[in-house]
Amino acid sequence: MKLVFRKNDQEEITVLQSFDGDERNFIYTDMIKVLLEDGELEAPVVEGDFTEGEMQSINNMVSEINKVTKETLKASAGIHGPSADQPL
Repeated sequence: MKLVFRKNDQEEITVLQSFDGDERNFIYTDMIKVLLEDGELEAPVVEGDFTEGEMQSINNMVSEINKVTKETLKASAGIHGPSADQPL
């Protein structure tokens, strides 16, 4: 899934989610489901008159989401992995 950020002429920003080119309204729970299944978001799409700082902020946000997801899934696998079933 990709997040799509669009800025219109009135400086309003819209966020959508794109699944293989099919754009839908952004829903947090859908993003979380994708993160749990795929482990990361694809690089975001940024359309419109965004400043360099805004684009950097969006890219950093997606990178941080991917980083935290990876760390969380790795920690969760350690907790629920085969070693958790072994007696101490």
